[in-house]
Amino acid sequence: MSPSTTQKHEPVPDCPKCGRPMVRRTARRGANAGNEFWGCSEFPRCRGIVQYQPPVEVPVDADASALVQRVQDSVEEVTAPDAGDEPPGFLTKVARAIAKGHRWYLERDEPDATGRWDDDHRRSMLRYVYDRDGGRCGICTAEMKIKGAQIEHVVPKVFVLFDVGKGGKAAPGTQYRSRLHKIDNLQAAHTYCNKRKGNTPEVDKWRHPAMPPLTVADAEGGGFLVLPRGSKSRSAR
Repeated sequence: MSPSTTQKHEPVPDCPKCGRPMVRRTARRGANAGNEFWGCSEFPRCRGIVQYQPPVEVPVDADASALVQRVQDSVEEVTAPDAGDEPPGFLTKVARAIAKGHRWYLERDEPDATGRWDDDHRRSMLRYVYDRDGGRCGICTAEMKIKGAQIEHVVPKVFVLFDVGKGGKAAPGTQYRSRLHKIDNLQAAHTYCNKRKGNTPEVDKWRHPAMPPLTVADAEGGGFLVLPRGSKSRSAR
């Protein structure tokens, strides 16, 4: 990896309760007055919130930089004083395009034969999933400092191909193919939570029920598996 420039990215999260895009807001009163947070765009109908993390500086190579620059140029063009009215939700689409470019950059570098990224890329991956989940452990949901967190695979690496039985336990099979090292199958976790989880076949222990849902595996028949199970986007069989 040989980064040639640096960009700041701030993905817009989806609401963990209803799945709608969130809006950055500032608390006006209470103990958190003055602090920023992500609030659901459907407030007051939905009161979902996510902890706000400042944008992260991410090294980007020439190709990724060009992608981000094209999107940012589009934002500047339509937000100029004489740009006229744009369709509602346009800036949300732009933010999602930037977030998609960021994910592409992170996922294009696969781990080595031992399943590890180089240190710089691992830190970038960890920062992404840590911010996405609001600084919480994906296994126990407790808040944690990023220095004490590690990247953890939601679907354990031993279950690259697996099936899920009626008891909710994974077994070797071909119904699902794990997304393995892709962002949707990664979460931040405490070291001790990761060790305790290990390679358990109990699917409901792979990601805590209170965490936002992730599509962690694709089914042979074109469906997918979403964890935690019981989320709004249910797994397909």
